[in-house]
Amino acid sequence: MSFFSKFFGAGRFERAPGRDFRPEDLPDTRVKLFFDALGVRWSAMVGQNLFYLLFWLPSVIWSGVNLLTLVQMLADAPAGADMGARVYSLAFTYLLILWPLIAITGPATAGMSYVSRNWARGQHSFMVSDFWEHARKNWKQALCVSTITGALPVLLLFLWRFYGALAESMSGLFIIPEVIVLIAALLWLLMLQVVYTMMVTYKLTLRQLLGNAMRLALGRLPLFLGVRLLTAALPLAMLIVFLYFPGQATFLLTVGGFFYMVFGLALNRLLYASLANALCETYINPGIGAPVNIGMRSQTPPPGEEDFE
Repeated sequence: MSFFSKFFGAGRFERAPGRDFRPEDLPDTRVKLFFDALGVRWSAMVGQNLFYLLFWLPSVIWSGVNLLTLVQMLADAPAGADMGARVYSLAFTYLLILWPLIAITGPATAGMSYVSRNWARGQHSFMVSDFWEHARKNWKQALCVSTITGALPVLLLFLWRFYGALAESMSGLFIIPEVIVLIAALLWLLMLQVVYTMMVTYKLTLRQLLGNAMRLALGRLPLFLGVRLLTAALPLAMLIVFLYFPGQATFLLTVGGFFYMVFGLALNRLLYASLANALCETYINPGIGAPVNIGMRSQTPPPGEEDFE
């Protein structure tokens, strides 16, 4: 086998099953399964990332325009000027228009989640045809989820400012609904890590889908928080540098932007799919007779269907 075949993972698919491949070669932990999938699929993930990015281009362009506007606004502000109201107005308008731009990405996220789910299991998936098939099958639920996701930032900004003003002018007790709003937004962000994978795996109503995702997020809260912090580390670093070290912002924004443009979105989806696979195969599949430990050494025989009631 050539060096390039090994490098791109082709050997995983060219081995003769009876002679070269043994069950003992399968990964025996979830971490090994994730890195095994990453090692085999990383080159295909670049194409997957670029394809998925097309659906996020309106959001990216709109965000870039507003970022440049903010920079120019702050640069032109007189020394000592109170820019709070102007920044809030810009942020509110930005998030309000961003809402539908995020909403339209839902079906695409469902399609990508199906492909990532199969890759995270060590299974084959056609990147384009499977993407479109499951984007079409799940577009209603996906659109509902992405619409809520798009509305969340603008609602959070408005309610946080609203309750904050009441807490300052009337009673400190209004801090309580302010905190509740923040907790609800955080919980939704955690649920998003498994919602789309569950959507393309099980036949659930929207209520059942969100209920199961919420129970998983609350039941395994430290794990969900850890994965969310891992995927948010680079964006948070970019934000901190932009706010407090503007001299280095251009370099980090360029590097970070290139990473997400080429690979980062697909990497996050593979990580979320691995998390969802592990939790669903532990807490849901045994109760409905579906296979568990898919792609691992201790895999149970899969039934004939991939999607379950």
